Amino acid sequence: MQLRRWQVHRIDAPSNMFDGYDAHLVKINYDFEIDPDCPGMPWFEISFEFLSGETSDQAVVVDALPRFGTSPEAPKPYVLNRFLNFVPSEGDASTQVLPPATMDRVDMFGVGGNSVRWRHVALGGTGVRAGSYAAWVVLLTPAGQDEQRVEFSARYDLSVLPDVEYRPTQVPAGFRLSLAVPGEGLRGVAPSFSAAAEDPSQECHPSVFICYAHDSPQHKETARQFGNLLAENGVDVHMDRYQEGKRGDWAIWARKLIDQVDFVIVLASPICRKAFDGELRGREHPGIRSESRLINERLHTHRDEWTAKVLPVVLPHELVDNIPEMLQPWTSDHYDVTELTPEGIDDLLRSMTGVPKYSRPPLGQLPAGVLKPLSGAES
Repeated sequence: MQLRRWQVHRIDAPSNMFDGYDAHLVKINYDFEIDPDCPGMPWFEISFEFLSGETSDQAVVVDALPRFGTSPEAPKPYVLNRFLNFVPSEGDASTQVLPPATMDRVDMFGVGGNSVRWRHVALGGTGVRAGSYAAWVVLLTPAGQDEQRVEFSARYDLSVLPDVEYRPTQVPAGFRLSLAVPGEGLRGVAPSFSAAAEDPSQECHPSVFICYAHDSPQHKETARQFGNLLAENGVDVHMDRYQEGKRGDWAIWARKLIDQVDFVIVLASPICRKAFDGELRGREHPGIRSESRLINERLHTHRDEWTAKVLPVVLPHELVDNIPEMLQPWTSDHYDVTELTPEGIDDLLRSMTGVPKYSRPPLGQLPAGVLKPLSGAES
């Protein structure tokens, strides 16, 4: 079990309802990996306890997704109501949470306390599915608190031979979660660590694989400078220019990284567009053709997850029209890097960390002149 990058958004709590607390919408990302030789596992469980800070006030889990008894179903969008509970929406622009489709049953426990846990239960004979998972929590923390202590633990229904004198277990691991505070820059990133890690307190950096075509020497050099800029600003960058000099299988290298990283950045260019849209022929540009097919395959089979993971980027010398049509340049977001500076990649960094540039102000009162009369009252 391995935690990945978390996303923390400060949200406005209703007045006079949660006085003394700050409210946060937290997206929890985690990976569940199973050894290929391991027999099917009927269930696994992951839990988080939000521990008290310097004050005696405890954090409170107001609501969480997936909910208790969730059965396999198509993705359903949710928004937060005035009580900070998740309610289904019609999928309009106000949608805040879109859980992916589920193959197993997910049972949730802990709302109203300072901890939450999810149990994934296999409904088929092959056991619970390995892969990436996401969960959401509406979390209250004492007002003014800029970080939250979290204890992470997991349990597994793992078969062992009768003569084995031990049982699989996992020692809880603790870390500190930075809370997103408006005006204090890019925050809200949780450490990434394995359930068995001894020191999970190290800072986490979003990891990216840069997919691009070798259109020209200028494009290759600008891509390298862009990768350097991301690395200098806290992003764990993987690209072919950093691997040159070693003989190896580039196709295996790319496939492994595309599946491992948090995000895949696709740099717009004429050859890249043609590769993704299936317009290249012959033996030219085998690298971008191979990578584009891997990414297209994942978008086709896991559209919701991979639409958020694949980030189309337009460098200063390129055009939006050269974003592959398969990546939906207009109906989904793309990122214009107009200059190779920290300011030029600000929108891209915010997309990777989940911290918006602006926050909505608290909900005010309607002016007296436009208040709707109560039912039965005189107009």
